Parts: sequence; structure tokens; C-alpha cells
Amino acid sequence: MFRRGAMLIAMLFFLVSSAGAFFVESADGVPEGYLVYDEEPELEISVTFPDLDTCSFPSEDTLELWTGLSNPGWTVEMHRSGGVSTLRQSSRSREKIPGWELSYPSGEDIGLTIRLSGTVPRMAEPGMATIISIRQLDGSSTLRGENEYLIMQMAYPEGSVPASTPPDPVAAAPPYPDLSAFTVSQRSTTPTGSVSSGEEVTIRTYLSFDRQPKTSFPVGDTLRMRTTLIDADWEVSIFKSGGETKRLPKIGYYYTIPGFELSYPVRENLGLSVAVTGTVPVLSAAPLLEITQCGPDGYTREGGIFTHPACISGALPTITPSPTETPIHTPVPSPDVTLTPTPEPTPTITPLPPPQKGEIFSDGISFEGVLDLIQELVGHGMLFVERISPLLERIAGR
Repeated sequence: MFRRGAMLIAMLFFLVSSAGAFFVESADGVPEGYLVYDEEPELEISVTFPDLDTCSFPSEDTLELWTGLSNPGWTVEMHRSGGVSTLRQSSRSREKIPGWELSYPSGEDIGLTIRLSGTVPRMAEPGMATIISIRQLDGSSTLRGENEYLIMQMAYPEGSVPASTPPDPVAAAPPYPDLSAFTVSQRSTTPTGSVSSGEEVTIRTYLSFDRQPKTSFPVGDTLRMRTTLIDADWEVSIFKSGGETKRLPKIGYYYTIPGFELSYPVRENLGLSVAVTGTVPVLSAAPLLEITQCGPDGYTREGGIFTHPACISGALPTITPSPTETPIHTPVPSPDVTLTPTPEPTPTITPLPPPQKGEIFSDGISFEGVLDLIQELVGHGMLFVERISPLLERIAGR
């Protein structure tokens, strides 16, 4: 029975496929002009793997490095959880790094530094020279999507370089992925216009978690919400397979939901209803409601931010004064009298209010906050037991 249960768990982990991609954070040494024969360019490229999958890179894929430079020299360093190790050091034109060498849990912050040096080859006639190509290949050695970074430029003999502007050397680059897991319902987002200071309003929206292929939300991420409404009262409900689960109500500027409460198979049709009621402040510089999806490192995911369209009425627009001609001063016997204009009143901008004491923020902890935290932990524990019990029963039954 134990062996069959272990096999089931292994299959569950195996079935979580990954389609992770790489992204070029920076590239130093990219040529600004045409290449010249026998020139020796040196490049340093920083690569990251920003994705929502459980692993940083698909183990069945391959990261292929190639250059058209003569006498190439490669040095590939891996950055993992703050440590650095040398992954490759060679003089071949083509280097292949199998996916299993780059496949780590997504929370370990994997990155590569790729250094390349070489010589621009002599060609029979001026032509395009490939400096570096970085490609992600799937199990059939086919390019996966648009995951290719390519630097190439025209090369000429010395003394024959044209004076025209060279083309962009970066011929291809993988797009930065939109890592948000939710879609905002425009129909359920109210109000969409302006509200008045001092008015009591309810800001609403609805999120659908339908952007990921396997799970609704990354278990290691966090959904964070904040508002500038005064005495904000939160009402949040999770909808799963047509059923509604109301979370504990809360009063304060911030509301946080851990990722495991939102992580379900996509077929469960997970949704989140958010309603926060409070008093509109005076000309706040921050949005009335902001929702962000943060990764395990605490930073907002690319594309994982939503700003509610409701705004505060009465804000004065910034007016840029029209330029005036410089006056020509003519000498006169009597001194000029300078009139000092009376400045217009400037509206007071209300800054983002600090978090209330007791919430999980840096401003402190109160007795009421500890009670709220205990209630949250109890609710999370019950949800965890509810989620794990069917799996344990299934394993025990086999």
C-alpha cells in the first residue's frame, strides 16, 4: 500500500509540467556600430528564469548557446540562492546545457551570467555575423515559442565600413512574460467614476484565476490588497466550483491571502470577490484599491498588479504655465516697482495612511492583532486539513 501511495504522489509531481522561459535582464558589450574583421568583442549577458511554474526551467528542455565568432571562449556561471558556481567553461562554438542542470524550485532564484569572447571572422564578402544565440529547445530540439535571444551585425573589412547607421544588433529577444494569475472582471468592478471626499463608499471587484495552465494560483505566491479608505471594512469571498467560502472579515488598510488558499486545479473555476467599505480620504495620492500578486521573494510579479479605476473628485490638475517672452527693460529715472503675486492655495495631499497596529507589517503588533493572526492561522490550518484529507484517504484506500 505504501509503495502504491508513493507512486501516486510521484505521478502527481511528474504531471505538473513546466513551460518556463528565460529572460535577458542585461547585456553588456553589445556592438554599437558595424563589426570589423579580426575585431574581438566581449559580451556579458545576465539571464533569469521568471515564471510561475514549480521549477525554474523544464528538465526535459535544453538551453543552447552558439556563436559565429572565431576562437570563442565561454564562461557560464549559475547564481542560485545567493551562491555562484561555474556551470560551463569551454572554447567550442556550441554549448548545450540540459534542463535538469537548470531545474530548481522556483523559490531558489536561479540566474545565469554568460560571458563570451571571440574574434570576428574574415568573410569572402561583407555579411551578417552572428555574435551570440541563446535558444530554449524542447525535447524534440525545436525552438520553444519565442524563447530565443540573438545578437548579429554586419561585418566589413577594415577601411570599408560604411558611414550609414547600422541595424539593431539585437535581432530577437524573448518577451518578458506576464506572470499574473488573475483576470479582473470589468463588469464587477465598481464604481468606475469619481467619488467625493468624506463620502462612504464600497469599492468592489472580482478576480478570475484562469491564466495558468495547471493550477489557479502559485502556492508560493501571495495576493496582497491595500486601500486608502478610512476605517476600511473588508468582505472577501472565494468561489470554487460554484460554491462560496467567506473569509474572515477584517478592518484595516491591508488584506493578505496566502497562495495555498487560492491554489487549485484550473477545472475548479476559482474566483475571488473583493468588497471594501470605508470613507473616502481627502485627495489621496494612492489608489483607493490596489491588488498585487507577489512572488516568494516579496516582489510584485510582472503584470500582477491591478489598480481600481475609482478616483477622488476635486483633484486639481497640474497646469503647466505657457512660456512668456523675456521683457526688455528700458532704463527709467524712477525705480521699478515689483508686484509680488499672491500664490494660489495648494490642496493638501493626504499620504498613504500607515498600516494599523497588529497587522503583519512593520509598524508593530497589538493584542487585537495577535488574536486576528491566531484566527487566520486556525482558518489556514482547517483549510490545509480539508485539502490534504482526500489525498490521504485515496492513498490509504489503495
